[in-house]
Amino acid sequence: MRQNLLRTHIFALLLLPILLGGCSLTKLTVGRTVIVYSQAGAALQREADLTLIEASVRGNLKTFEGMLEIVPENPTLLIMTSRAFSSYAGFVEDKMEDAEIAGDTDTAADLRARAIDYYGRSRRYALKVLSQSNKTFSEAPTVGSVVFEGALRRLKKPQVEPLFWAAYAWARGISLQKDNPMQVIDLPRVEAMMRRVIELDETFYYGGAHLFFTVYYGDRAASIGGNPEKAMEHIKHVDRINQDRFLLSKFYLARYYAYPQQNAALYKEALQAVLDAPMDVYPGHEAATAIAKSRAKRWLAQADTLFDTATE
Repeated sequence: MRQNLLRTHIFALLLLPILLGGCSLTKLTVGRTVIVYSQAGAALQREADLTLIEASVRGNLKTFEGMLEIVPENPTLLIMTSRAFSSYAGFVEDKMEDAEIAGDTDTAADLRARAIDYYGRSRRYALKVLSQSNKTFSEAPTVGSVVFEGALRRLKKPQVEPLFWAAYAWARGISLQKDNPMQVIDLPRVEAMMRRVIELDETFYYGGAHLFFTVYYGDRAASIGGNPEKAMEHIKHVDRINQDRFLLSKFYLARYYAYPQQNAALYKEALQAVLDAPMDVYPGHEAATAIAKSRAKRWLAQADTLFDTATE
């Protein structure tokens, strides 16, 4: 019965919405079934309709988890599932922000809890892949820091993908629980993971580890490690990697550099540049562009409440 169910979902898998990036592998073996996929992920990257992308991601979550009941140790499927849950959690976060802006605290709290859960699942799946080469990662939140960092140093470039998604999901979960000191205490481990990503392959996922450090340094007070200059350095790395075509970089410039510095002019300029850019500014990556435009629109609309316009 399970095998029949799996076969009915093969075409769904071929439409796999690994948001903003495709898997480097080309086939997945589940039981005796070999599923081959190639350019479907790239096709979704070219999709600019965020409603369609969200629906595609949501529709695959349980499919992947069902497949994992058959092959729970398959690293390719684990990574795909991790990425899918992080991708969908991002859409949930966007809805949470809309609810917060509207003052709907109950809905916002519910969506926050859902996003935390999805990021938690994403982290567990990615860590499970890493633990296949080093059991230290099966105890990542609790093992001693010296042992943990030693395990990170032993990782190689082929393991960048699960390392990045584990760190990304962990970081987003912490961000959604910043008032919980038991969560924030894990941040140094995430920082160490992202630094290892940069050492192994700084270009992975549009230079996503650099975007992490943009937030890490830009969204914190100087007394706890904030550093606007370092935040800007990492934005410049992302622009270099993507030849200044990745619009989320400009959104991060506004949200995590200009806003903390209370630079209203730069904030508005950066977000307006996102909105004014053509949809094909980064050909083949229209999904990323659409996400940047959606977020820029939301945050630009709040500019007058975020800044003291009387002092501009």
